[in-house]
Amino acid sequence: MAELEQALAARETQASRAAEFRRSLYEAYVYGLGRTLSLYDPASVRVLVREMGRRIREYLEEVGYDFGGPRTLHEVLEKTIGFFVEHGFVDLEVVRWENDLIQARWHRLLGLRAYERLVAAGGEPFISCPLNAVVHDGLAEFGKSFVSLKHKFDLVKGDVESWEAVVDLPTERTPLPLSLDAERVLTIEREQSRQLRVRDEFIRIASHELSTPLTATKLALRRLEGVELPEAARHPVEVLRRQLRRLELLVSEMLDATRLQIGRLRLERSQVDLVAVTDAVIDLLSASETGAPGQIRLHGIERAVGEWDPARLDQIVTNLLTNAIKYGEGRPIDVTITLHGEDARLQVADRGIGIAAEALERIFDPFERAAPVETHGGLGLGLYIARRFVEMHGGRIAVESRLGAGTTFTVDLPLVPPAVQGLVVEGTAVHRETSS
Repeated sequence: MAELEQALAARETQASRAAEFRRSLYEAYVYGLGRTLSLYDPASVRVLVREMGRRIREYLEEVGYDFGGPRTLHEVLEKTIGFFVEHGFVDLEVVRWENDLIQARWHRLLGLRAYERLVAAGGEPFISCPLNAVVHDGLAEFGKSFVSLKHKFDLVKGDVESWEAVVDLPTERTPLPLSLDAERVLTIEREQSRQLRVRDEFIRIASHELSTPLTATKLALRRLEGVELPEAARHPVEVLRRQLRRLELLVSEMLDATRLQIGRLRLERSQVDLVAVTDAVIDLLSASETGAPGQIRLHGIERAVGEWDPARLDQIVTNLLTNAIKYGEGRPIDVTITLHGEDARLQVADRGIGIAAEALERIFDPFERAAPVETHGGLGLGLYIARRFVEMHGGRIAVESRLGAGTTFTVDLPLVPPAVQGLVVEGTAVHRETSS
């Protein structure tokens, strides 16, 4: 009996140490991410938080929760806070709510020591990040934002009292007037260079930080998929798989954009069949995106083998098709692969909202988009990355579009690198339809 009691005591001690280690690791992560965010442009952080909030809300609605479609600023706060509290996502007590000021107590908050250290260091803690992110997203359409006025921490009880206020979204800084003064021009150039460095460094760090929980979530999902699940759990797991794929693509886009900016991305060429790559991408998107049966139709030749980087070729096709699905309004999308001399040609044509003529030149620039982020999400990096990868292969990408009549992207890729000759490429006419 004594030996059994000792074994149980040792097990309890080991479990306690493991729990303490996990708590310490979580607090270190929270503190590191909070300090990282505090170093960068507040406007960029606000955009990131709002985008995160939009995606959290979309995910929760997809798995069956209902936010009730708030129509006023007060309803945004009331319904969002009520939803997170009622469904057990946060343990929050609203002490006072007068006009645009909310006083609340957060109980048993994870990472409390990290939040206290952030405040002591002059930073703003993102208390209950998912809740605040969704609130930020909802308030943005009213031109409002959520700011923390002060916090009072009780480490013994594990509670924190917060005072939050609804304020007007800050206006952009007034641009410096044009001037021929050499010192003024140099000042503007230095400020622009600084902002670009800050943006790129922020994206690099944020994408790496996101990669860690993403990898852990993927491993957990694989374990779930490897066991027999009850019927009620299968749909949520499928939703998780699709959303995880979306998050993976977003993180990949951020990393690739940063590597392209600093020139640290190289091609690994091998013989690749463009038709096979396109077919595989269509199959993958059919399982991860919402589309009507037969929405994506593949036409053209049966094989188009060239000397390309398979991973980058996959990303070119994925970005173009994802873009077509996003802006295609659920209508048919035609993908055509043909040979033109020494090039393979890929065309992706949708029948969606189209692109305004004045926007055609800038849609290939980073962080640019043809439609507002409020109606069509994303980081505005997909077409930029696709164009850069096409150009790295020695190819060309062009776009034709008309508002309300759809868009066609045309990519021409050399079958062989400029210095390589004599590569055999096969092509046989075929017409195929694939559902998405």
